[in-house]
Amino acid sequence: MRVIICDDELHYRQLLHEKILQDSFVHDYEVEVTEYGSGAQLVEAVEKGVSADVFFLDVQMEQGTDDGIRAARELRKRGEHGLIVYVTGFIDYMQTGYEVRAFRYLLKSQMTDQLSQVLYDIRQELSGQVFMFRLGGEQMLVDKRQIMYFESDKRMLRLVTMETEYRFYGNLDQTEQELGETFLRCHKSYLVNMEGIRSYSGTEIEVQGGAVIPVSRSYAKEVKRRLMLGCR
Repeated sequence: MRVIICDDELHYRQLLHEKILQDSFVHDYEVEVTEYGSGAQLVEAVEKGVSADVFFLDVQMEQGTDDGIRAARELRKRGEHGLIVYVTGFIDYMQTGYEVRAFRYLLKSQMTDQLSQVLYDIRQELSGQVFMFRLGGEQMLVDKRQIMYFESDKRMLRLVTMETEYRFYGNLDQTEQELGETFLRCHKSYLVNMEGIRSYSGTEIEVQGGAVIPVSRSYAKEVKRRLMLGCR
């Protein structure tokens, strides 16, 4: 899980960072934490390609242009889909996150008591939005909506998105069960994201990006049924 903390107060950044690492150790999950001291620094980093699964944003920082509310708006404008947790010292700010789809609010005064539950809720939410796999000993998370298709080659799986691809050890049958109805099995070696299908000819499926995926005879009837029903 990739986490970004943005707070102009070094003490709170370090405290939150430390407690997240402690929680990951206690509950046995992998986490990577990066800190930023202002909203402007964070937005600049995102513009350069930095991304995260979760953003902990202080609501009110020293400079108005750098506050967490404005930073969150900029993140959303740039297409960042990570969960936003507003961290604040004032309960008055706890109704400001509707427009950026804030996931949770965390009062600084109650961080010790509330953080573990917030992190648990985050993991539960991410487990439904992301596909997790291990690559070279590292746990990877990919937004399911970005996946175009999977290709199986013996014990290896190839995961293809619009921008990149990954190869890792895995089982396509188990992956199909894990991903559920938004993904369509069209061949013993292929699993396709139905949201990414551009066209279907009966023997082939074309996905966004132009890749053409074969439809085998054994799966053709079910593929046709699913696509006709629009089971997405």
